[in-house]
Amino acid sequence: MPEEYDRILDVVAENPGATAEELTDLAHDRGITDTGVPELLSTAESNDDLLEFAGRYWVMRTGKYRFDRYDHPDT
Repeated sequence: MPEEYDRILDVVAENPGATAEELTDLAHDRGITDTGVPELLSTAESNDDLLEFAGRYWVMRTGKYRFDRYDHPDT
């Protein structure tokens, strides 16, 4: 996977429930210059790395993103 793919997953993990537009802005703030953020989100969703519901995104809590890494409540 390209570096931008991993970096967009980090952005989603740090901003659960954000919209694609919000994530695009946040990604640009973090220096991710890839203009294809919506495509990265779509690819990550297809790879089961992200969950999209009602236009909002959450990272799947496995591997690097397990619950003890980020301070979000277990649900």
